[in-house]
Amino acid sequence: MAVGIGLLCITCTVPDLEELEEERPSGCDANHPCQVQVRLTYDGFRPGCVTLRVVDAQDGSRNFELPVEPLGGTGTGEVGFVHRAGWSDTVHMTVSARERSCAGPEVSTATAQVRVPEKGSSTSALALSARDEDGDGYVSTTSRGTDCDDRSSSISPGMEERCDFLDNNCDGRADPASVCDGFEWRTTETLPGASFRDVAPHARNQAWFVSDSNDVVAHVRREADGGFDVKSFTDCRGAWSTAWARPSDGRVFMGSWEGRLATRPLFAGEPCALTSFDAGGAAIQDIVGFEGDGGTTLYAVSEAGDILRWDPPAEPVRVANVDADLRSLHGLDPRTLITVGQAGQVPVAYHVNADGGPWLRETLPPPMQGQTALHTVHVVAPGLAYAAGDQGLLLERTAGTWSTKPPYPIFVDGGVSPDILDVVSFGQGAVIARLDTDDLVRFDGTEWRDFRFGTQGFTSLEGLSSDELWSATQDGTGFHWGPLAP
Repeated sequence: MAVGIGLLCITCTVPDLEELEEERPSGCDANHPCQVQVRLTYDGFRPGCVTLRVVDAQDGSRNFELPVEPLGGTGTGEVGFVHRAGWSDTVHMTVSARERSCAGPEVSTATAQVRVPEKGSSTSALALSARDEDGDGYVSTTSRGTDCDDRSSSISPGMEERCDFLDNNCDGRADPASVCDGFEWRTTETLPGASFRDVAPHARNQAWFVSDSNDVVAHVRREADGGFDVKSFTDCRGAWSTAWARPSDGRVFMGSWEGRLATRPLFAGEPCALTSFDAGGAAIQDIVGFEGDGGTTLYAVSEAGDILRWDPPAEPVRVANVDADLRSLHGLDPRTLITVGQAGQVPVAYHVNADGGPWLRETLPPPMQGQTALHTVHVVAPGLAYAAGDQGLLLERTAGTWSTKPPYPIFVDGGVSPDILDVVSFGQGAVIARLDTDDLVRFDGTEWRDFRFGTQGFTSLEGLSSDELWSATQDGTGFHWGPLAP
């Protein structure tokens, strides 16, 4: 505005402070630099609205309020103001943060008293703290917010209710009547010559299936009529054991039982590309990727304890090795990665070292006899994860500490619980698991419930959202759970 005025009227005088305050509440512009600069940091959350209230220390009727502009995604904010005519030289400042908008509840405040200098400027730093553990923009009820379950991004007051065994909108009801109408398991046609080992969803109603026989990989898309369009490719030569697909364009990245890595685009115009990495024959047992800053970074683990990093188009590299057979790897981003497996006859878990050093072994509860390995891990939020393994072993990680949950029950006298080979979770009431008995089951936070009995050899279980799941079978059939209309 000051630049515009200067261009329109070169001979105009600089407005006085009273005129400026009417146009710009902070009183600051190029001709009147801010005498007090307030710098804010946000710890544990990203507010939707922040305001600064300034009150004259000698006369409470003198006050004004300013909005605080956030500085990108850095977790900081900044605002400044000038001395008001007729005010004392000392002011009280209160900064208030709210949830998603300025109409939301006040979740954090900070105060300070500052002297406004006659000349020059002063800087005051204030910190705002609240808890938004799942990063959905809603603060936990323990921090004066409205999120009834801050360990699940599928649950918040602004969420639409889904068919997913969770109370998505915090109204006290999970899956109310009609929301689950049309939800069921549907199957693709069996793909001859394929033995699917993993499924990699990348968008709503779209996923890749990889096979460890006949070099088959297949892309599946649900059609408007509810059927499936299946495109298979045989140019990726290998016995593929695991896969991850990039959400932005559907490109799939794969690992094999022979320790090789490859990638293929969604369309047939570009062939499959095999990397030069060689794991020495050690099977790649899981792979996960993340997009950000215009690039893609993947991590993979092997049965030899290798932890690999892959930044395409660069070749994959080995970044760490632990003394374990690593079976599974998951995280929300590179900072929350957890890998699990077996060391000798003991289940083990490791988490990524934020300092870039060796991965750190986690302390696990003592297993029962026969529970020698963890086969799967799924990170729900930075403060919540699940891992599962031999003989019904289910572990829950909250606030960095693992605890044992009730194992899948034993139904035969003298028998043992089935092994849990896969787990996918979107909250404490929706922990979906694949058993070695060819069944899919659900842990609701208290007890186990049936979900889908298998007859074709389930080999995988994955899901990007809480109301859509994918599975695959040994005979080359894809399974999809979701609503009737794609």
